[in-house]
Amino acid sequence: MTRPTFAYIDIQALRSNAQWLKQHCHGSRLMCVVKADAYGHDIRLIAPALADIADGFAVAHCAEGLELRAVNPTAPILVLEGAFDTTELDTAYQHDLTVAITNTWQIIDYLARPANRRPAIWLKVDTGMHRLGLSESQLEDLCRDHPLPQDTVLFTHFSDADTDSEKTALQLALLTKLGQRYKLPMSAANSPACLSYNESHLDWVRPGYALYGGSPLTDIEEHLRPVMKVYTRIHSIRSLRIGECVGYGSTWSAKQDSRIATLPIGYADGYPRSIASGTKVWLHNQFAPVVGRVSMDLITVDVTGTPEAKEGDLVELWGDNIPLHTLANHSGLSGYEIMARVPKRLQRSDTWRL
Repeated sequence: MTRPTFAYIDIQALRSNAQWLKQHCHGSRLMCVVKADAYGHDIRLIAPALADIADGFAVAHCAEGLELRAVNPTAPILVLEGAFDTTELDTAYQHDLTVAITNTWQIIDYLARPANRRPAIWLKVDTGMHRLGLSESQLEDLCRDHPLPQDTVLFTHFSDADTDSEKTALQLALLTKLGQRYKLPMSAANSPACLSYNESHLDWVRPGYALYGGSPLTDIEEHLRPVMKVYTRIHSIRSLRIGECVGYGSTWSAKQDSRIATLPIGYADGYPRSIASGTKVWLHNQFAPVVGRVSMDLITVDVTGTPEAKEGDLVELWGDNIPLHTLANHSGLSGYEIMARVPKRLQRSDTWRL
């Protein structure tokens, strides 16, 4: 018997999200962001499921690009951080990876290569995020002095698309001014911009979090469904008397005679250690509160109000009934962080396990 803790990867939800985003961003090509092992969902499950919907895929660095290339030999793959040295540039060329050019030393390395051995590029311009990207003058120097490869795209990254419409409009205005000046196709929209700013969709959109059913905005987008749904089964149940404690540090004590279920999942499986006591799980079509401290491998849940609960019962940690943003709100983390922290140890499957 295997440990009954697993993440169900709902491929139909994934495809539905991708198709809806593509329709919503009508006319834009869809660059599915699959960095960080597809936001923790397992690139080997995600990339094949999107192969006939995505117009391209984006990863963070070349090693992720190679992992994806092994899964999909032909898809366009964009490396968002670009190449870190000339060896990676050579790797990108050999494996048909498109690399971002984000600063002057990447320009120098790129131009030092023979023209017929240069990978395809996207040019990142800094419009206000101030992490990576060429300045307006650096872009001007490059475009004036060097012919750009066919299909070069000018792109930027919004810093506050979920909170600041004025700054987002300024970033978009600068990008479009430069794109029109140099007659380059453009990309700007991340997940919140895909949902909120139709004018930002341009030639390519780059959703990540929303693709997996995450909610990047305060208002929940009803068309997006969670892709990762995490479950386990009750390991054991014991009775506690009033005043008895459970878990490390004795942080919770029973205010009444109680039934406590122990679940085989913990922070080593990606369930946040920082969640507040009282955070809910879902079993028998109702909520039950987590009590005591989350440990590495186990959590405990008060099932006093669920008298039918027994060993072996299925429990949802997050998914259809416990949205990820709800768990995030109880943990002091963002949903993005919870997704990205899910470790390899948590088994993932696109086949439902009864």
